[in-house]
Amino acid sequence: MSLISLLSSRHKLLLATALKILSTLLFAWNDALSKYLTTSYPHPLPASTVIFYQYTFAACALMVYYLCQSQRTAIHHLPYHALRIVLCTCGIWMINQSFTTMPLSYVVGFNLFSPLLTILWASLWLHEPMTKHKITALALSILAYLLLLDTRSLVHSMPDLPLSHCLMPTMALLCFQANTLVTKSLFLKGESVFHLTLCLFLGIPLLLAPLEYWHYHTLDTAQACTIILMALNGLLATLALHQAIAIADLTFLLPFGFLKYSIVAFFGYLYFLEIPATNQLFGIAMTFSVLYYLHLTQNSNTSKLAVTR
Repeated sequence: MSLISLLSSRHKLLLATALKILSTLLFAWNDALSKYLTTSYPHPLPASTVIFYQYTFAACALMVYYLCQSQRTAIHHLPYHALRIVLCTCGIWMINQSFTTMPLSYVVGFNLFSPLLTILWASLWLHEPMTKHKITALALSILAYLLLLDTRSLVHSMPDLPLSHCLMPTMALLCFQANTLVTKSLFLKGESVFHLTLCLFLGIPLLLAPLEYWHYHTLDTAQACTIILMALNGLLATLALHQAIAIADLTFLLPFGFLKYSIVAFFGYLYFLEIPATNQLFGIAMTFSVLYYLHLTQNSNTSKLAVTR
């Protein structure tokens, strides 16, 4: 029996919240580092090369841990794992490619329609309960993203881009949402956090290996150190995210993903002096209001459940 299973419902939700926020912070930091390596570094790297080396380094660390275990269990449901690998590889490449042409906060701002898909599939496929508080919080989140979504005319540092470039981050975020649903299904089938992470980190560099073979790039010391940091960030973020998905409903975790916009905006200013527009700042404030509202209602429901029991 794991320690997490001994926690109360309220403490499980608090742990899931902390893990989700930690993963969001680390993923946002990696976004900034990726943009730096692909645009601002004296010898920029292709987005696919950064992803390949990042997941290769992380996979090596995971394999060392896996081989050192005294008892190694088999990995099941391989078709589901293969689907996750394809979805994540496509999503990660598209969003990192978008960072090379658009500001960080603008790319993340395309995450408007993902809540609708997550609500629909979490309810129909995973049979998660839908409460009026979740619906209200998600509606407010969508309203916040209407403010967060900037137009190209307001982003003075970004030239006019073809529609395909603007659709790329949207497709990437849809891939991430689909991956989250498949991941939750694997948890319900009994798959472990470690196996989910191991398969993903082994599969992504294998899928990108042919592309990297034909367009091979060597790393200098600074690039290698930065990518190793990204590998550690990504590994911790993925483990934290997988554990959060295992603990809580997807509809509970979804609004916390919007926190990434605020964090990405901070890193965008820190690394590239990207300043969000006024409507984006209003959206950030509304996002924090949504998170506070959701926590109040969730804690209230948990307390009522405890009293009933």
